[in-house]
Amino acid sequence: MRVHRPPGPTARRALGVLAAIGAIVGLLFARMPVPPLSLYDQPFYLGIAQDLVHTGRFTDGFMFASPGDDGRRPPGMRFAPLYPALLAAAARLEPGFDRDSACVVTTDGHGPCGTEATLPRTAQALALVAILWLVWWIAASVAGGGAGMAALGLALCTAPVLLRSVMVTMTEIAVLLADLLAIACALRALWSPERSTRWAATCGAMLGIATLLRPSGLELALAIVAGGLGWLVACRPGRRRRLAQALGAGGLALVLVLSPWLLRNARLGHAGLTEGYAGHTLVQRISFDSMTPHEYAMSFVCWLPDGSGLGAAIGGRGACDRFGWEEHADSFYAIGLGRLLARTLAEAGGPQHHLRWLLRHEIAAHPLRHALVTLPLALRGAWIDHWWGVMLLPVCLVWAVRRRRDPQVWLIAGPALFMLLFNAAVAVNQPRYNLLLVLPMAVAGGDAVDALARRLRAARAAGPRRQAEACIGSCIGSGPAGCSRCAAISRERATAT
Repeated sequence: MRVHRPPGPTARRALGVLAAIGAIVGLLFARMPVPPLSLYDQPFYLGIAQDLVHTGRFTDGFMFASPGDDGRRPPGMRFAPLYPALLAAAARLEPGFDRDSACVVTTDGHGPCGTEATLPRTAQALALVAILWLVWWIAASVAGGGAGMAALGLALCTAPVLLRSVMVTMTEIAVLLADLLAIACALRALWSPERSTRWAATCGAMLGIATLLRPSGLELALAIVAGGLGWLVACRPGRRRRLAQALGAGGLALVLVLSPWLLRNARLGHAGLTEGYAGHTLVQRISFDSMTPHEYAMSFVCWLPDGSGLGAAIGGRGACDRFGWEEHADSFYAIGLGRLLARTLAEAGGPQHHLRWLLRHEIAAHPLRHALVTLPLALRGAWIDHWWGVMLLPVCLVWAVRRRRDPQVWLIAGPALFMLLFNAAVAVNQPRYNLLLVLPMAVAGGDAVDALARRLRAARAAGPRRQAEACIGSCIGSGPAGCSRCAAISRERATAT
């Protein structure tokens, strides 16, 4: 199906925008503080990378596995492989990064270690430049040049927040780039029916790379395929063959990218993407299903971008304590990591059965409760850059609904909104899981700003014409000379404007 779109940006403009984005990101990158390598989940990936560098094995890392009799950790598959492999390559090229990563491992993430990781952070900064450029290119290609520049301006507002993910050795920036490349390829397939198979295959490969970076990419790929199948049923019979070929090419490319990792894991006894981590994440999410009705109402307030300020004003001091990340004994997060994890692991019979047990006994047994709690957790994860997300989420939703018949809109907004709900359903959702929302929020906001600007220009241009019409109407009784003079004045004003 060929979709009408405005003329795409010229190569000269694209290079100019890329240079401007690079300069802005470069200035901000140079001013960002350098966090320790033990912050957040970085030790998960650094431990696996260290084992890859020094033992040649892909393991579960030092935080989840102990060395065997040979002094090396056994092969594992708790995490997706691509990002630790990239860190291992960086460690081989940058001795300082290798040294400081090894310090994190040997001190169990608690020692005074260096913070050198120049190569990974620089690579992620360059990826951020590409991300922002893709936001501009998609917006300009779908909604026109004015909307593209407005979308870029809105996206640049989030650059300081995105740079925080650039500065840590975690998967967010790499996954975001892979997802945006997949969406861009899907749009190209939509615009170019004669090359749709080639672009769809590239889209499938990008989704495979995203999955090897973070396993949730597989759910995104399956959702896109499901949307394509729905479109296949709805479209005209003459277009179904070409769409079916595109879907087949994308699915085949996805399988080819994933197959080496799946075959490796099959030799370990589990032909899956990962093992163990999904249940560990899901049990933390299930802990929030035990909210009381009062706590459920408070969650909408306590998870606003102002932190717990409004929640404390409404519910009193400590009203939001159970919803935070602090691991005191009564918080939902601590319960999920502590006694709920221990109980469900014991009842499931071990980590290998944990996920299946949780799905059957916790979620399938209480589906309505789980769905209701997913809503405030989805909102919690939608507040990209705090109030930026609060303002643009309604704009994004209205834009998607008003243009729901345009497949371009659903390729832009659908993946991000699906992942927002998915992350809220399976994890303790937070904004860094949902950075893909930057694309539809910026494009929808840019389209709205451009539409408003066009209306203002049209109103400004129509003003002098209305003045001339009113002048001519009022001077009919004053004779030809008066009318001519009035009209000439109005035309001069219109020309000056």
